[in-house]
Amino acid sequence: MLGRLWLAFAFALPLTAHTAPLRLNTDILPPYQVQEGDRLTGSSINALACIFEASDRDYEIRVLPWQRAVREVSQGKAEGFFSATRMNNASDFATLSAPLALEKWYWYSNSTERPPAFGAANSLRIGGVRGSNQVDWLLQHGYSVDPLVTNTAQLLQLLKRGRIDAFLADQQTLRIEMTQQPLDSRPLNAHFQQYTTLGVYFSNSLLIREPAFLEQFNRQVFQCIPEIGVLQVEERARLQHLYDTLFDNWRREPMLIQAVLQQNKAHTGISLSRIHALDNQWQQEQQQTEQPLINSVHSNALSPWLTQQQAIYKGLVSEIIVTDQHGLNIATSETTTDYWQGDEAKFAEPFFASEDKPYMGPLSYDQSTQRYQVHISNTVRNPSNGEVIGVLILGIDIERALKMEDSLFTKEAIKQ
Repeated sequence: MLGRLWLAFAFALPLTAHTAPLRLNTDILPPYQVQEGDRLTGSSINALACIFEASDRDYEIRVLPWQRAVREVSQGKAEGFFSATRMNNASDFATLSAPLALEKWYWYSNSTERPPAFGAANSLRIGGVRGSNQVDWLLQHGYSVDPLVTNTAQLLQLLKRGRIDAFLADQQTLRIEMTQQPLDSRPLNAHFQQYTTLGVYFSNSLLIREPAFLEQFNRQVFQCIPEIGVLQVEERARLQHLYDTLFDNWRREPMLIQAVLQQNKAHTGISLSRIHALDNQWQQEQQQTEQPLINSVHSNALSPWLTQQQAIYKGLVSEIIVTDQHGLNIATSETTTDYWQGDEAKFAEPFFASEDKPYMGPLSYDQSTQRYQVHISNTVRNPSNGEVIGVLILGIDIERALKMEDSLFTKEAIKQ
């Protein structure tokens, strides 16, 4: 499906005979929506082209000031707006899709002190871009934002001149802006605040007319955008430090080692066809009342211990899996999607590695919790001979991990 851009008015695909095109509003927000002469491009624009081509759905995009783009959807003049983070003031008339993009929000300032987590008692002078996702979030969380400006370049200048103390911005967007600014305009310090997903808010009236629309759209999102976030070197180093400090010793727990040895003995000589059959049984049981295989894992004496460990860390740990030498579940803190982890990198990479060090997987999005996690996994070894006998897999909530101060990298501090 070919398209054309009507500058500042519409990006339209050909009409089909049976339906009018979806009307979507947006504003220019590099790198997600970028205007190059008379052409509209950017990562979100490209994602939507892929999604709607796969579903054979026509659409048009209008470029408007952000507040008007949102207001028109509330008034029924358009079916959606993007790229948007979760907005309290939009939930009454629209529903957010699966993410098209991932932002990393940082506080930028010239002070080494991190801004407070909530704005109620905050005396900092905070600036923001009028109508931006960041300003919407700041106001929702009790911050006072003044002045409001039209772009991030102005925020950089205000910070340089000492007119504001800090501002909140997407890391990638700000870095693009800073390539156009002199070196002395760069903030001296950056403090991670949160990961934020950007999607399309579709009007509830559209979703009432077409009840299957959002599910179909979201399914295509994960086909068109298999991975939207990459961990940076310093983020991986921080996760490595957190793992080494808090979790590495778990794989040496006598109870855990004994559980792995017992299941390896029980699964001696198991065939690949039997493994596939068990994996299929596990997935089918999740839709059934009778769950003998799932219950056998939950009733393992190790599973309550894993659940207890997950609870101690108050959301930092999203799941814990212990597997045998075949990659089959022995015990879990929660019900997993699969019984067999043996065909996945989170099992195979550490199990077959020549070095005894944890494997850190890519950033992954959990649709049920709407949060991002990283799997970190490492070998379980037989203490009598050092032989690799299984794998311990942890899901770590990346946002919570990056916001933790180093002083909190202890179990005692997290309990408080």
